[in-house]
Amino acid sequence: MAIRVLAGVALLVAMAGPTAEGAAGPVPRTWRVGPHGEYAGVQAAADLARPGDTIAIEAGTYPGGLTVRRDGAPGRPIRFTGTGGTAVLTGTGGPAGLLAVGGHGWLEFTDVTVAGSTGFGVYAEGAHDLVFDRFGVDGARDGGLALVGTRRVRVADCDIRGTNSRGTSADHEALTIASGSSDVEVSGCRVHGNGEEGIDVKYDEAARVKIHHNVVTGNRGPDVYVDSSSTVNVYANVVGDTREATKAGIGLAVEDYSENRLLSDIRVFDNLSTGNAQAGLSLWVESTGTMRDLKIVNNTFAGNARGSLLIDADRFTGTNTLRNNVFGDGPVDAGPFAADHNFAGNPGFADPARGDYHLAAGSAAIDAGSPRHAPAFDLDGVARPAGAGFDIGAYERRWP
Repeated sequence: MAIRVLAGVALLVAMAGPTAEGAAGPVPRTWRVGPHGEYAGVQAAADLARPGDTIAIEAGTYPGGLTVRRDGAPGRPIRFTGTGGTAVLTGTGGPAGLLAVGGHGWLEFTDVTVAGSTGFGVYAEGAHDLVFDRFGVDGARDGGLALVGTRRVRVADCDIRGTNSRGTSADHEALTIASGSSDVEVSGCRVHGNGEEGIDVKYDEAARVKIHHNVVTGNRGPDVYVDSSSTVNVYANVVGDTREATKAGIGLAVEDYSENRLLSDIRVFDNLSTGNAQAGLSLWVESTGTMRDLKIVNNTFAGNARGSLLIDADRFTGTNTLRNNVFGDGPVDAGPFAADHNFAGNPGFADPARGDYHLAAGSAAIDAGSPRHAPAFDLDGVARPAGAGFDIGAYERRWP
């Protein structure tokens, strides 16, 4: 009889769900969505979730999108997780986004894809403490993943494609970090085949953004764009194949829309930029603006239609550095930059016809770089220096 009483108590606690109290507060609950779950749709489960809960979504397709209506809490995020594969959310989307995050925070999305939005794929404005892990955006008429005035975000191992299908009239870009957003890290992502910029940081005066180890290719371009922002590190990315003749692989700019007309404290290093319809890297000011304290170090540019570097800006202050870069498309005009230890032309690439821009044995760029401001690792993660000195370009020559 005692065993049956205890079992009944346990059943009552389980039925109490997220309001049940544990020693540290509400007991986290998993809300299961899908053919074998308690809920057929994601929204119904999401509306019941509380801080610390998980919405476990079986692999499959779920119409209707998702509107977030509740915050998680510090140390107790609300998690949306695909199980057994990717959970795909479909629907019309619109200005609030197919995944409408709004201004909410402490949310995590893993193995979830949003597909076919007629507006934004994901839209967050004034949000905070977000994680997008193995997240996907597959098609959107406007931007794919738009973060506006949003803080503390990690975007990792994501795939964003087919966005901005409205072309130049689309709002925002494939992955937008905009208008006061800060402390955002984008890593390990593929951003490809989009109708505007790939990854765009814009109008962020204290951005503290890191964009690294991504493959960003085949977009209208630029593939990575930093506009009127400060404190942005762009490193260890492979970018290329922009489609528009005025768009570089990496673009640094000051557009007229910005209020401060300032681009400052930008570090671009260990990137490979190839096959672009314009330059490997461009600097552009729409009408008036200042560029300050730019460091462009240990990059490889090659096979670009309008050269490795194109400067269309006229006001520079602070210390601006071009160092240890391979300008594989030939000599460049360094303009206002302090330039040293760069190599113009083919330094001896391993197999450029097959897209291999590592340094071949005997390359003139091996051990020819400067240690000053050189990154500690190369694009492949090889520690620098690997030989007698620092190599020029994105790759450090491996030694036995």
